[in-house]
Amino acid sequence: MDLQLTRRDFDDARQTIAGLVHRTPIFSSRSLSERTGLRVWLKAENFQKTGSFKVRGAFNMVLHLSPADRARGIVTASAGNHGQAVAYVSSHQQIPGYVVMPERANPSKVSAVKEYGAEAILHGRLWDDAYARSLELAEEKGLVYVHPFKDRHIMSGQGTIGLEISEDLHDPEVVLVPIGGGGLIAGIAMALRRTNPKVHIIGVEPEGSANMYTSRRNGAATDLPEVDTVADGLATMATDPDVFRCLEQTVDGLVTVTDDEIRGAIPFLMERAKLVAEPAGAATVAALLAGKISLPDKSRTVALVSGGNLDVRGSVTLSV
Repeated sequence: MDLQLTRRDFDDARQTIAGLVHRTPIFSSRSLSERTGLRVWLKAENFQKTGSFKVRGAFNMVLHLSPADRARGIVTASAGNHGQAVAYVSSHQQIPGYVVMPERANPSKVSAVKEYGAEAILHGRLWDDAYARSLELAEEKGLVYVHPFKDRHIMSGQGTIGLEISEDLHDPEVVLVPIGGGGLIAGIAMALRRTNPKVHIIGVEPEGSANMYTSRRNGAATDLPEVDTVADGLATMATDPDVFRCLEQTVDGLVTVTDDEIRGAIPFLMERAKLVAEPAGAATVAALLAGKISLPDKSRTVALVSGGNLDVRGSVTLSV
């Protein structure tokens, strides 16, 4: 599958989702800048509708369906945030929506899917298990599948974040993006490079789910035998070969962070930036705080806070 996107793809995506999603703010962070020796800004997608970036791609993909296909209803698999986005879009478009989630999915995210109006179906231990069941459900009910990352409209929708970064912060030198399936970082990287070819894109993965990091080290798409991370939104065993090839062409570097480093970044963001981030959303800041990224002093650096759906009932024990 050709996943290379053009500026026209991103401009079309922005026009399609205009008025349906927020243009999220970008904040400078003196605390992070002092700690790292860089000039750091935070792109706050935790303020996005449904609490994460996912709604950008979901709206863009669904609104590019024909009216007949849209009326059939939509289905997806998700650890939480993509499911909430699909549920929100299905409710907005007044079409049937189904979200298959791992049995251990964050209870607050399961509740949110239901509250947005979709049917939440729990199946399997990991996203990969839920994905297999969601494909079966699509076949059984004649639903349109909304892939969480491997889709040109999904990727161009997420890439609108890159357009906003390039417009709100002139010539960023480095942009840090968390990696789950890879569609977010691929979309952002391609969008940014349309206006700033020299920007350096770095992906961040949890150590317990480092499929892209492992694949790059092996020189080929590599599936993991298991995953274990507090960042449920980044927990993926399988590596899609097409997405991996796309990242090989667009992403300059990959780093990993531990669960403890992620846990430590969440209260840091609360206390110093007044931002609530879930573990997946805090991964980029964790990489900065842990010194995982070596950059020249004062580099203009953006860390994407990709989501804020933190389970306040205590499924994540924070390091304070």
